[in-house]
Amino acid sequence: MIRSIKMVTLLQTLIAAEQGSFHKAGTLLGIPASTVSRRVRSLEAQLGVKLFDRHRHGIRPTAASNAFFKPIRRILDELNTVLINAKTIARGKTGALNIGLYVSPSSGHLRMAIREYKQAFPSVDVQYVEGERSQLMERLNAGSIDVAIVAGHFRSGMHDVVPLWSEKILVAMVATHPLAEKATLTWDDLRKEHILLGRDPGPELRDHLLSRLNASGDLPAIRHSHIGRDFVLSLLDIESDITLLYEADTGARHPGVIYREMADHDGPSLVPYFACWITSNDNPALQHFLDLLRQHKGPQHQPRRARAG
Repeated sequence: MIRSIKMVTLLQTLIAAEQGSFHKAGTLLGIPASTVSRRVRSLEAQLGVKLFDRHRHGIRPTAASNAFFKPIRRILDELNTVLINAKTIARGKTGALNIGLYVSPSSGHLRMAIREYKQAFPSVDVQYVEGERSQLMERLNAGSIDVAIVAGHFRSGMHDVVPLWSEKILVAMVATHPLAEKATLTWDDLRKEHILLGRDPGPELRDHLLSRLNASGDLPAIRHSHIGRDFVLSLLDIESDITLLYEADTGARHPGVIYREMADHDGPSLVPYFACWITSNDNPALQHFLDLLRQHKGPQHQPRRARAG
């Protein structure tokens, strides 16, 4: 039965009930009163229920129609809400955005970009997924995340990629470590050190370190553990090690741990950031986020061409 009843008939019947007159309903809708009356009679015939008592001054809902109109009004209100929500989702003002990260947003441009996006689109449900780069790429390909934010060397492959900002590479150590006396460190300073690296971006930072040392002379003792950055930082005073990390990871403070910048021959050692996503992803919330990320492409740190990972 539901397929044979037109939405316009239900709407005009409800308006007629609210106006108490086919004439008033027709005037409000901009159509002849006879059109409204004819559609109401058609609906009554389909339902087998008399919805109105007609009299010379207008119409009066019957007892049966009152039970009919109440749930119809509720359904139409819910449908209106659905349509409004659909429109806001299409404009990227609501909906969902899933961001994949293996670099912490504890400080720097990434944190600022996410904060600005949340302020601009508070009704978008933003979810975060942390994982190693390979895991993020798998999730991106499967459609379970909308965008991955990665740092270091990146080959685009099947993804769309936008270069973002670049940030400094830092060394973390306990305040009593001998290298703590230097405000800025060179890569040669690390040749005889014990370096503890965790999961991503640990492998990238290792490759970056070895490329800067050119594999000549003494090389540091590098130890890998399948642990996160916070865990690595918490071990530095126990293991007497140092670790490498990106500038974005320095927002979280650890007692007794300090940071020192790494320097190349011509200035701070920098790593570029990228956002990557699947070309066919038409999520409007993603497009707004990408637009905001592009605004953070600042000239403050220009990325180098050297491989970072």
